[in-house]
Amino acid sequence: MSDALPVISSVVEMFGWLGFIAGTPFSIAAAVSRRRARRYEKTVAVVIPAPDYARVATARWMDSWGDLHETQFADYAIETPVETELTVHYDPRRPSSVRTDTPHEDGHAFRLAGGVLLSVGAVCAVASVALLFVE
Repeated sequence: MSDALPVISSVVEMFGWLGFIAGTPFSIAAAVSRRRARRYEKTVAVVIPAPDYARVATARWMDSWGDLHETQFADYAIETPVETELTVHYDPRRPSSVRTDTPHEDGHAFRLAGGVLLSVGAVCAVASVALLFVE
C-alpha cells in the first residue's frame, strides 16, 4: 500500500486542480448568462398577415414604453393563423431581438458542469489533505 500511496496522492491532487481550474470558467459563464436572462421582459405578440417577402410568421408586440415592434419568427410557419397570440420575451436594451422560449433555463448546463467540476475539486482537495495523514 505504501508504494501506491504517492501515486494515489498525485492522481487525487491532479483531479483536484483539474476540477477547480475547469469548473471556475463554467461557473462564471453560468452566472453571466443567468444575469443576462433576468433582464428579459415577458409580453404577448400577435401574428399579423405576412408581407409578400416573408417566409415565416410575422408578429407585432409592444414593449413597456408603448413602442410597437415587428419581427419574423423562424419557429412558426407562415401558415400560422392570423391573430394567434405568442408569448415572447424581449430585452429592453434591444427590443427588436425577441425570443419565444423562456430565458429562465439559460445557463443551466454551465451551472451544472461548473458545479460538478468544482465539487470534484473540493472532494479531491479534502482527500488530498486526508492522504497527508495516512501512512
